[in-house]
Amino acid sequence: MKPSYEELEEKVDMLSRLLKEALEKITKLEEQLKLNSKNSSKPPSSDQKGNSPDKPKKQRPPKKGESRAPFSAERVDSRVECERTSCAHCGADALELLTGLAEILQQVELPAVRALVTEYILHKYNCATCGKLSTAELPEGVANTVFGPSVMALFATLTGVFHLAKREAIQLIQELYGIDISLGSASNIEERISNALDPVCIRIHRVIMEGPFSKHFDETSWRNSGKRRYVWVASCEKAAYYRIDPSRSRAAFEKLTGVATEDLSKVVTDRYGVYSKIIHFHQYCLAHLIRDFKRFEEGKDPDKPIGKALAKELAKACKTHGEYREGNITKKQRNMRLGHSKRRVQFWLDDGYANGGDKLSSLCDRLLINFEKLWTFTTIDGMEPTNNLAERDLRKLVIWRKKSFGTRSSRGEKFVARITTVSETVKRHGLSILRYLEEVIRAVNRGGTPPLICASLGL
Repeated sequence: MKPSYEELEEKVDMLSRLLKEALEKITKLEEQLKLNSKNSSKPPSSDQKGNSPDKPKKQRPPKKGESRAPFSAERVDSRVECERTSCAHCGADALELLTGLAEILQQVELPAVRALVTEYILHKYNCATCGKLSTAELPEGVANTVFGPSVMALFATLTGVFHLAKREAIQLIQELYGIDISLGSASNIEERISNALDPVCIRIHRVIMEGPFSKHFDETSWRNSGKRRYVWVASCEKAAYYRIDPSRSRAAFEKLTGVATEDLSKVVTDRYGVYSKIIHFHQYCLAHLIRDFKRFEEGKDPDKPIGKALAKELAKACKTHGEYREGNITKKQRNMRLGHSKRRVQFWLDDGYANGGDKLSSLCDRLLINFEKLWTFTTIDGMEPTNNLAERDLRKLVIWRKKSFGTRSSRGEKFVARITTVSETVKRHGLSILRYLEEVIRAVNRGGTPPLICASLGL
């Protein structure tokens, strides 16, 4: 029996709908394949790079060597006089010493190092009055632990700053100093360091949130015992603070900041919805927007020319601010150039809203509503137009996550957050993280507070 016209029409409609859905899925998959670090938030390490084409090698001129500055006389530990007894050319022994023309080679060598072992003998006493035993106490500043401050600071630096695996750090310390550390002791060392750094992290958090600096926020994924976590970072030019939370919500963000989102001021972020409630002096990251518009630039008309123009204008605005930051142009010149860029960006956003595709039109609409958030950096001294500072600060933990696949306990999470907070802040002030950790441990062993990183900031 032949199908009726209505049945055929219904089948054609169904097939048309399935074809439309399939084409939409294919389009989305093609767009995902085109995503890279230049047109999305994907990291550069995820880019699939092809083989470079074979090119004839350029004949480069040889580089002129540069001699290293010699060590001072006070720095030299020993000297060896090298003499000759016969001529290197004819073998005669009638040699005359020429003073002041000697060649000097300074060779640097590592000394043979052996760990110092101090044995504390705690004598026991019997009280003739009460009959109870008493034990002598350790000297002031000596903790009841097998490993001293230098060993603990070195181990925490290897695992927490240079991201060596625990077994690798244990092997290195054993080969260098002959010290055996078990995996259990390694975890205990990290816990001791983490607890000692807690008051330092509190000071760092206070300086970022209450100081006069612009604040940068960002987040990335983390793993703990196979469960998803998120690393949150709060950064300024003088410090960085990290916190690991199970959630990526506004509540987690407010745990990081310690204040309500609406009370924050002078903030630079991307356009993630958690940050949408920031009212006072909020700057959108222009680098994120440039990548978004480059994705439209690689698409089809009518989005292509609009995306290209917007990416170009925003990149020009960032370049103008960079020239001002480096002192190549004055503030007046910067503002004049940015005024032109601002008008051109608004023109193209209007064009994208009116004539672009659905996605581009929606993005342009949101940006026109929050247009002033693209230019907040022009009104705040020291504020940047991008969130690159927070993204750079997160890169350390992204690399750590890829190497170690995260942590396996809440104790490990605290160590990761605290050691990274302190190491990144110490680095901003040009100090040695190894020496600073030693000072922190010695201060805590004496019952005192950890030393300041920067006294002028109370940090």
